Amino acid sequence: MTTESLWNQFRAICQIPHPSGHVEALRQYIIAQVQQAGLVADADAAGNIRVEIPASSGWEEKARRQGRPLAETTTLQAHIDMVPQADSDVKFDFLADGLRLREVGDLVTADGTTLGADNGIGVAAMLAVVADEALAKNLTHGPLELLFTVDEETGMEGASRLKPHWLKGSQLINLDTEREGDLMVGCAGAVDLNVTYRYKLERGIPEGDRAVLVTLGGLKGGHSGMDIHLGRGNACKMMVRFLKHAVVSFEARVAWVQGGGVRNAIPREASAVLTVPEEVVGELLDEATYYGELFRYELRGVDEDVLFTAHVTDAPQWLLPEEVQDDILNSLEAAPDGLFRYSPDLPTVVETSSNLASIAMTQDGDNGRCDIVALVRSLNEEMKRALSSRLQSCFILGGARVYFTAAYPGWEQPLATTLPQRIRTAYRQLFQTEMHVNSVHCGLECGIIHEIYPELDIVSLGPTIHHPHSPAESVEKSSVERFWRLLEEII
Repeated sequence: MTTESLWNQFRAICQIPHPSGHVEALRQYIIAQVQQAGLVADADAAGNIRVEIPASSGWEEKARRQGRPLAETTTLQAHIDMVPQADSDVKFDFLADGLRLREVGDLVTADGTTLGADNGIGVAAMLAVVADEALAKNLTHGPLELLFTVDEETGMEGASRLKPHWLKGSQLINLDTEREGDLMVGCAGAVDLNVTYRYKLERGIPEGDRAVLVTLGGLKGGHSGMDIHLGRGNACKMMVRFLKHAVVSFEARVAWVQGGGVRNAIPREASAVLTVPEEVVGELLDEATYYGELFRYELRGVDEDVLFTAHVTDAPQWLLPEEVQDDILNSLEAAPDGLFRYSPDLPTVVETSSNLASIAMTQDGDNGRCDIVALVRSLNEEMKRALSSRLQSCFILGGARVYFTAAYPGWEQPLATTLPQRIRTAYRQLFQTEMHVNSVHCGLECGIIHEIYPELDIVSLGPTIHHPHSPAESVEKSSVERFWRLLEEII
């Protein structure tokens, strides 16, 4: 069978806004597709959708011949939300606009925004199973179950709210892996670190000071799990580095600093306003030029399109108190970020990492607030706890309130069970090569689902997706073809 139905579904999905927290329109589309196929869509309180597809005619005879259990149900699962990220020069409303797709050779990408192939291709494949009449007629399959989960990208909310005994499958295939040919049998657990500083702002700026706006962009960003080992620049950390230097060397005062966005994307942009004595403005601007060159040199071959600019701007009405400014900058400077260590058992797999994801300052009258979010991941629960504690200490020493949210477990699937063996055999027969069995340094819903349904055999697979969670996201068409052929064979 061809991938035509899959791509038709994916193009339709891309025209329906569906960032995390705003997936109702896509939910309704999925329900309509299911009902149009004469099936029933069952929804739970979280908004997850479950669909049962009865075994096809001839299944009982085939199952007996293969020695398979007649009632064995296979569950396919994908999440329906996407990460909304756009280039700074692209005007795009993720709550209203359809994605603008384009093809470049073997790649499908979007114009200046994330593509949502993570996990839109998986959702499209499941809808193709529902909608493709030719598929239904030509495949002899056992009982199937489709599980569409919501809001995975903001803490796996949908999977976390699954109820025991709702799912009927005895084995589950998650379609959220981002390298074709990989069979994922483990994933990292994670936890969000939430940091809050509260303070009274100071009105006015020192006499004789001038204000300077500093902006940082041009970074690649990327998935804070899949890309964390690549050594890409973190805009929040880089901006703080410059600001601390400006405070120490130029008597700078900080009015505000903003950087990053979503918790699971490496920050690509940051900006800040500071003031310095008028007589050193020229030196500060020269220093900003130097830092731009320095950043490009340090990130050469990895992330060298850094744009770091500074220019004189209007004076701010408020400044951070000096002691608060120093506490925030020192804590951010000290906070661990990026790759922490590789797995001792799998030397090419990242075990533990942190992503300083965002800095946001807000104001209400003379009351100021600074919110910082970091995401810690690890294959090892104790290392996750240890790195989280280290980050917590950095910010508590700076006088912040720190609390943890959105914790979820890792997961490890035994290879000796039936499901991974069957899939590896099918892949070998189709493509005359072995699947690469691996664990992934990012969160998959598999961990949460396995915690709720410990009896399930679970694996994860998918097509090759480059740079998810960034505007450079793309999916390889040829890998989608192989992914679909494998999925057909599994079904």
